[in-house]
Amino acid sequence: MKNLLFALFILISIQSNAQFGIAGVELSNNKSQVYTITTKNGKTYKTKKYGIKTALKIKEIKFETIEGDKKTLALSQLDKIVSKGKKDRHNFTEKYIKYSKSKSDLMTEVISGKVSLYQRSQTNFNAPTGMGMSSNSTSLSYYVIKEGQNIAKYLKGNNIDYGRFKTNAIKFFSDCESLVKKIKNKKYKRKHLEDIVNYYNENCN
Repeated sequence: MKNLLFALFILISIQSNAQFGIAGVELSNNKSQVYTITTKNGKTYKTKKYGIKTALKIKEIKFETIEGDKKTLALSQLDKIVSKGKKDRHNFTEKYIKYSKSKSDLMTEVISGKVSLYQRSQTNFNAPTGMGMSSNSTSLSYYVIKEGQNIAKYLKGNNIDYGRFKTNAIKFFSDCESLVKKIKNKKYKRKHLEDIVNYYNENCN
């Protein structure tokens, strides 16, 4: 009984605490890596690292500019974060994307075009075992959005509540008959998501 109460206490503590850490596709200690943070009103800042804080209704980014100024911005103020480094994995763009009427998150841009593809990374806090040990895991989900749209649509991930990939893809790309046919006849499957988006951008209106 004591072990169960202890486990519940730890789990509640984890869920109630703010999450704060360095964000990005892949963290790097490479001193050459620089993040350029651009706000929606056009201001830009350069930093070597930044942290994302989300707790209750607080959603903000904290960083220190290369000049030494400490900044805190609401995530809703962000236009994009561009990372540049010596290696390909250090080069990426992140944007604060709305994926429902009331929810937004910082996502990595995979493809930009008439249809843009974004990757959302989530850290899951697993309940402690009987030994009191806990672990974290990361899950990835993918969203698409067409030019002129305000809310990205879920296409692929582990959330079955959002529907099957094939059904979602056929509905989202319904304005491109040739692409829908390729999805229906299984020429394009879940693993071909980037190919699907590229096909739409190159061949569909």
